[in-house]
Amino acid sequence: MVLTALAIGLVYASLLYLFSKKYSVALTVLLFALRTIVVATVVMLFINPYIKQKINKIEQPIVIFAQDNSASIAMTKDSVFYKTKYPQLIDSIANTLEKDYDVEKLLFGGSVISSLSRNPYSTDSDEKDFSIPLRSSRNDMFNDQYTNISNALSSISRQYYKKNVGAVILISDGIVNQGVNPELSIENYPFPIYSITLGDTIAHPNMTIAEVKYNKTVQANMLFPLRVTANALNFNGKDMNVVVKMDGNEVENVIVPVTSNRFSKTFDFNIDSGNEGVKQIDIIVNQSIKRIFITVTDKKYRILCIAKAPHPDIAAIKSSLDDHFEFEVKYGENIDNIDNYDLVIYHQIVETRRGTSLQIIGVDTDFNAFNESQGMVTINRGAANTNLDVRGRFNSAFGLFTISSDIKNELKSYPPLSLPHCEIVFNGHHDDALFMNIMDLETPNPLLAFCTDGDGDKHAFMFGTGLWRWKLYEYFHHKNNDGFEEIFSKTVKYLLTEKDKELTVIHKDNYLNTENISISAELRNPSRELLNEPDLFITITRKDDAHIVSTSYDYVFSKGNSNYNLNIGMLPEGIYNFRAHTSFGGVEYNASGTFTVESLGVEAQDLTANIERMRSLASQTGGKHYYITDIQDVIKDLKNDSRITSISREETRYDDLINLKWLFFSVLALVTIEWVIRKVVGGY
Repeated sequence: MVLTALAIGLVYASLLYLFSKKYSVALTVLLFALRTIVVATVVMLFINPYIKQKINKIEQPIVIFAQDNSASIAMTKDSVFYKTKYPQLIDSIANTLEKDYDVEKLLFGGSVISSLSRNPYSTDSDEKDFSIPLRSSRNDMFNDQYTNISNALSSISRQYYKKNVGAVILISDGIVNQGVNPELSIENYPFPIYSITLGDTIAHPNMTIAEVKYNKTVQANMLFPLRVTANALNFNGKDMNVVVKMDGNEVENVIVPVTSNRFSKTFDFNIDSGNEGVKQIDIIVNQSIKRIFITVTDKKYRILCIAKAPHPDIAAIKSSLDDHFEFEVKYGENIDNIDNYDLVIYHQIVETRRGTSLQIIGVDTDFNAFNESQGMVTINRGAANTNLDVRGRFNSAFGLFTISSDIKNELKSYPPLSLPHCEIVFNGHHDDALFMNIMDLETPNPLLAFCTDGDGDKHAFMFGTGLWRWKLYEYFHHKNNDGFEEIFSKTVKYLLTEKDKELTVIHKDNYLNTENISISAELRNPSRELLNEPDLFITITRKDDAHIVSTSYDYVFSKGNSNYNLNIGMLPEGIYNFRAHTSFGGVEYNASGTFTVESLGVEAQDLTANIERMRSLASQTGGKHYYITDIQDVIKDLKNDSRITSISREETRYDDLINLKWLFFSVLALVTIEWVIRKVVGGY
C-alpha cells in the first residue's frame, strides 16, 4: 500500500519536474521531493489505512459503593438521621475517595438500580451503568420493599469482571428477605468487601412471622394447606400465640411455649376454603400480623399434556399447574377422549385436533408434520444442522396479560432453552410475549407467542425445550418458583378465557399498596375486530372485613390506539370487585372481576441488623467490617490496603490515518513551501 502510493507520487512528480528546465538541479530535486511526498500522502489518505499503536494505559483502582435502599433501614429509631444527615455523610466519603480512586455508585434492594437515564428508584434494571448518585433530590431513599444482597454482589461481579476493582463498600443492615443468603455463596468472590452495618444493632425482644407458604388459588369447599414459620427473639419462658383468621373470623388458634432466646417454629394448618370468591386471611403472631389473599374457585379446568416420551419439562409444568387445574399426562399419538379437556399441551408432538392448545417446539419436533397440521405458523429448518441456545427477553409492548417487573428483569438471566437452527414465520397476527436472545444478541424472533385461529380458538407457541432449568434456577436463587409459575399459570389462564368474550379487562390479580394500579381493556365487535369508539366505564368497590361494601370508585378509561387504559394510582389494602361496562350499536357490553391490594410489610417484620452476616461477608473476602459510627475509618483503611493500586495495561489501538491532524497540517505545509518556492523563482 505504501509502495503503491509512493510510486504514484514519483510518477506524478516526474511528469511535473523531471523534464523541466526552469529550475536549478538542486531546486528541481527539492521540488521533486516535495511533490512526491505530498501526492503519496494524499493517495494514502484516500486509501485510509489503519495505524497500529501500542499504548500503556494506567488504570486507576475502582471503589464501588453498594448502598442498600430497603425500607427497613429507615424504620428504626434513627430514621431521621438516615433521611437527613446520612446521605450527605455518604456523599462526603465518596467525594473524598474520588481524589485517589474511580468511585462507582449503585443502589440495590430487590434488584440493582443501574441507569441514570431512568428513575433512579425504578426496579427496571439492565445492569449496564452503575454511575448514579447515592441520593436523590426527591429525598425518597430507603423505599425499596425487598432486600437481595446476593443479587447485588453477583451483579457487581459480572459487570466489573476483569476490571481493576479495589474494593466493594457494602452499606446495609444485612437483613435479607429475597434471594439466597449471601454469606453462603460468597466463596471465591473476586473483590474484597468492606461492609458497613446500618440500622438498629440492638437485639430487642420481638416475635415475627418469618414465612408464609400457601396456594393463591384453591378449590371451593376443600381443605387447603397453610404453613407459617414464626421466630421469637429474647422471649424465652413466654408463650407464642398463633391465630389464623379468614375474612375476620378466627379459624385456628395455637399457643406454644418459647423455649430459647432464639426460637423458631413452623406451624401447618389445614383451612376450609369455603365458598367461591376472594378470601382475606390474617396470620397473627402476638403483635406481628401478616395478611394474605387467596382466590377460591368452584371450577377446575382439565388440562392434558401429550408428549412423545417422558421429559423433565413436563414434570416442571405439571408441578406448577397441578394445584390450580386437573392435569393429566399421556404419551404417544392418537389419544382417545381428547375433546374432554379444556386445554391440550403438546410437548414436541404434532397437534391432531382443533381447539385451544399450547405447543412446545423443540429438538425432537417434526417440522414438516407441524407445518402441515396447522396454518398459523411455519417453521423452516436452517442451513446449519445445529441446536441453538436461546434465552428469553420480555416484550415491553405485550399486553395480553401482565408479568411482574422482577421476572421481566431476571428473565435474561434464566438458563437457555434448546431449539434447532430454524426460521419462524407467522402467517397472520400474533402477540409475542417473549423474544429470543441468541449469544447475547437481541433478536425479533419469538420465544413465546400467542395467536387465534379462524375458529376463534387461542393458541400459544413456546419455541424451545429445557424449561425445567428455569425452575431449578429460580429455586437456587430465590428458594421458590414464583416466576416460573406466574409465566405458565398466566399463559394457561389467558388461553382458557372465553373466546367469545367481547369485553376483556386486563389486570393483575394482586397489587401492592405502594404501586400505581394500571388496568387496560379490549373491546371487540362480533367480527373480533378491536374498537374503542364508545366510552368505557368502570366501578371499583372495596369490601371491609364484614363483607359490607364500604367504598366505591368510578372511573372512565382513556382511549389508546385500539384499546383502553386506566391508571388509578394507589389504593388502600383490601379486596376489590370491579364492573366495566359500555354500549355500542345498541348492544351492552359488561365485564367483571376481582383483584386484591396487599400491604407489603416484609421489610418491617425484622428490624434488627444482621451484624454477623455483614462481618462474614467482609472476612470471607479479605475486607473489613465497620459500624456507621466508624465510617470515617474506611478512607484510611482503603489507602493502607496494598492490594488497591493502579495497574498498567498495554493496549493495541488502531487509528485511521485520515484522523491524524498533524498529518493534514504537514501536507498543507509542504504544499505551501512548494508554492512559495515556485512563486519566488517564477514558476507560476
